Amino acid sequence: MIYRLNGYNSYTHIVDFKSYKLESGSALFVAKNQVHHFTKNIEKADGYCVVFNSLFTDKHHFLSGSLKLNRLFNYHIGTPVITQKEMDGDDFIEIADTLYKEFHHPNGFAKSEMLSTLLQVLFLKAERAKEFQAVKGVKKHWLETFTNFKDMLEEEYGNTRNSRAYASKLFISYKFLNDIVKQLTGKTVKAFIDNFVTIEIKRYLVSTSLSIQEIAYKTGFEEPSNMVKFFKKNAKTTPLKFRQQK
Repeated sequence: MIYRLNGYNSYTHIVDFKSYKLESGSALFVAKNQVHHFTKNIEKADGYCVVFNSLFTDKHHFLSGSLKLNRLFNYHIGTPVITQKEMDGDDFIEIADTLYKEFHHPNGFAKSEMLSTLLQVLFLKAERAKEFQAVKGVKKHWLETFTNFKDMLEEEYGNTRNSRAYASKLFISYKFLNDIVKQLTGKTVKAFIDNFVTIEIKRYLVSTSLSIQEIAYKTGFEEPSNMVKFFKKNAKTTPLKFRQQK
């Protein structure tokens, strides 16, 4: 989502239970599986919301093998917001305006290709801005290893939360994986996995009507009571109270 915020100083958007303040020229990127909602002040904001899925990006082969979006939708290692000051004199509004105009252009010739190209430019601008935000000295292969770990965790967390098992599946030592995760997130692998699973439980609690028992089984707990204990330890509240609060 890209905001102009004409006539309004700022807007606050909620992503995965955290509030993010957006000012004029800001862009917010919501990744796959994240939950978010618009607050009332969206009525006073002006901007664009571009919705797409991973199948779309895979189909159009946005980037070459040597250039990947390792930071842009990787909300675990940074804020999902890019501000105007982080654009280094560039901006998102111009490219978003062009995307909008092309989408509504009456001539359909090569429209899909043009939209794909424009979206690729927007992604590249955003990834470049993420480089501005990034912790200095992070090696490219660390980012790639972390992304592989994160992708694997998304698929396998219901089967195992064992950090050493993930290191083994990635064919690297536990120490190396732990060093990478600590460098990029400030958390140990175990703490990162626990935080990841806690957020997944929260998502189920607020976005579905599944019972506590059903959520427990979906998130890899053999007994609902074990999930309740895990959640209470990490979220400082019970699943039922969290659902009622939201």
